[in-house]
Amino acid sequence: MITVSGQDKPGIIAKVSGLLFARGCNLEDISMTLLEGQFAMMMTACLPSVAAVVRVAQGLDLLRETPWSLVCHLTELKGKALGGKKHAKGSLPCMITAFGKDRTGIVYEVSRALAALRVNITDLDSRILGRGAKTTYAMLLEVDVPKLSVLSKVKTMLAKVSKQLKIEIQIKPLERVSL
Repeated sequence: MITVSGQDKPGIIAKVSGLLFARGCNLEDISMTLLEGQFAMMMTACLPSVAAVVRVAQGLDLLRETPWSLVCHLTELKGKALGGKKHAKGSLPCMITAFGKDRTGIVYEVSRALAALRVNITDLDSRILGRGAKTTYAMLLEVDVPKLSVLSKVKTMLAKVSKQLKIEIQIKPLERVSL
């Protein structure tokens, strides 16, 4: 697992991916976003040898220096690779949307309710949209509902959270796409 973060500027992805390509790494899974003008990227990479790990670590050291000044971490993952699969076998992948007036605790209350029903969050994206009186908090969650029979319980729990937070929350099954 390689994480890279820092002040956003053009060329970061090209620089990082080029550095990894030059060291023989195969990028397997990448997630990148901007958070308040800060670049944030996580990726898994297959490194061909122990020597490549050392070369990648040295390359990441170069990214910590100016002009890039990035924060980089390299962590060895243990266990079997999932090959890009993020949904558990036998689970029901769903998309949850939450929209409403921004307030403290939305992520906590929604995630706590889901955890109580053993629903795993596999992706979360949230942001504040608009300005002033038209400001809206928006959150998208991709989740794994453990069994179809639990879905009605999840809907009931989210309806309670929706009412408590005075926001709109919806859940819909996510269509699986095979590549």
